[in-house]
Parts: sequence; C-alpha cells; structure tokens
Amino acid sequence: MPTPKRLLAPMSCTFRGGRLAAAFTVFTCVLLGACQTIPPPERAGARPHTLLDVPFVAQREYQCGPAALAMMLQWNHLPGDADQLVDEVWLPERHGSLGIELMAAGRARGLLAYPIQTPDGLIREVQAGHPVLILQNLALPQWPMWHYAVVIGYDQAGHRVILHSGTDEATPSHWNRFLRTWARAGYWGFVLLPPGQLPDSVEPEPLLKALAPLNRDALPHWRAAVARFPDNGRLRFGYANALWQAGQRDAGLEAFEQAVDQAPDLAPAWNNLAYARADHGDQDGARAAVCQAHTLAPESDNITASVDELTGGHGCPAH
Repeated sequence: MPTPKRLLAPMSCTFRGGRLAAAFTVFTCVLLGACQTIPPPERAGARPHTLLDVPFVAQREYQCGPAALAMMLQWNHLPGDADQLVDEVWLPERHGSLGIELMAAGRARGLLAYPIQTPDGLIREVQAGHPVLILQNLALPQWPMWHYAVVIGYDQAGHRVILHSGTDEATPSHWNRFLRTWARAGYWGFVLLPPGQLPDSVEPEPLLKALAPLNRDALPHWRAAVARFPDNGRLRFGYANALWQAGQRDAGLEAFEQAVDQAPDLAPAWNNLAYARADHGDQDGARAAVCQAHTLAPESDNITASVDELTGGHGCPAH
C-alpha cells in the first residue's frame, strides 16, 4: 500500500461529502462487526464546543483537493479559487490530487505546511484556531475511496467533529465515524499557517522538515521556530541560513556561531560558519571551522571541496 502522503485513487473525492461517508461507514461496521469505540482526546472536554470561521468552497465532482486547498488559502486571507487551483494540484487522469501537491501549493504561497497526524494534535490545532486539512478513506482499505475535507471545529466535547466536506458546509460527523475514515488514510493531515505563526502541537524535528522546503517568506518562519525552540541547534542552523540568504550577514554569522555551540556535531553548520567567517575577513577562524567540519564528516565531497577552497589547497592539519 502506498504511503499516505501519496494516496490517490481513480475514485477519489466523493461527490456527496459527509452523507456518503456516514452511509458507507455504517455498512462497513455491519460487514465487519462491531466497530471499536475510541473516546475523543481529554483536552476536548476543557472546551466542549469550538467552531472556526473558515470560508466554505463546495467541490466539483472528484475535485475535493482543490476545494479543500482553496478553503485553507482563503482562511489565510490569500486568493483561493478552486477552479484556478485545478491546474496546479489536480490530476485529471487520476480524478484526484496528491497530498504532497496540496502542501507544496501552500508553501509556494509562503505558508508553513505542518503535518497533523494524531487525534490529540487535531484537537489541539482546532482549539488554537487552526483548521486542519485531512484525508479520509470513506470505504475499505482494500477498495479505498479517498476524500479531502477541512476540520473546522467540534461539538459535544469532541464527540462530534465539524467539517467542510464535499458539497456540505459545516457538516457534523460522529467522532468514531470520523476517526475510522481518517485512520484508514493513515491519519494524514496538515495545517497551513502564515509567516510567524506555528502550530500549537509543533515539535522540533517535524518543524525542521516542514521548514526545509520553504523558499518564499522563509525567514519569519525560521525566526518563529528558534523563538519556540531556542536551544535547538538544527533549527538555529536553518535560521542562520535563512538570515544569510536574506542578506543579513552579520546576524547570519552570529546565528551560525550559536548553531555550532548548540549542535557541535553538525558538520554542515561548521562548514557554513567557515564561509561566514571568511566573508567577515576572519581567515584563521574560517580554516578552523572548515577543518572541524571535515573532522566530523571526512567522507563528504562538499566539505572536502570547502577545505580546498578555504585553505587555499593546503588542507587541514593531520590529527
């Protein structure tokens, strides 16, 4: 079975939204016997009702991906016309969209696409005011029927989830019915957030992976990341690179110095620090940094090339 981020089937994006999901789930439970009941996360009880103000965009047949993305973009106060997004994220030969393309479309607009892959994370994001675009399998694992929807709230302490789904605006779904359809899609989902905002459920390593592909408006995202996790050297290294690319070279040098202090075994950070020091006229410091990078990663062709360049071909002292 393909990984969830690649899920797509010829019959993806059911046209009847939540009503079809409900009917098919009832049929599935009858077919397979009693369905397991899992309570909503306890944190939902602290705020029994939450409903976000998310614009609704009804899907055309099989085009739930563009519609779901359009809603997420409009919530971010960006243009989000589902018809215009079709050419960008919809594959007509497959009657569906790839999840990675939806996330890439958000990043192309300067937004942070961060994965949400647990029920607790879902509730946390909704409580923080963030809609979550999720993938569901409304049928069986063997005969999937993929569908994108946007979670916009919950009621009854989480026992009912509220979604913009298909042609249905703010449609409720019982928690366990929703959870089964989401679980059959590998708990695949994500938030799209503007520069400077982070998910409430954010963790350092997933954040690093989410930030790495960003090209547009990246610096505010990296700045928010190091503000949230000030002692994380890998995030500090990414922040230093973003500063350098933005032309803020003094701040970039300082951030590279902090990165190697926080992550002294991170060879790429030492390599980039070497170039930053050289740019600031510190040739001795540059040689020391690039040689430290080479000590940490002696088999790296890129770092070996940096040694040749920054030492004038003399190489590093033998240990």
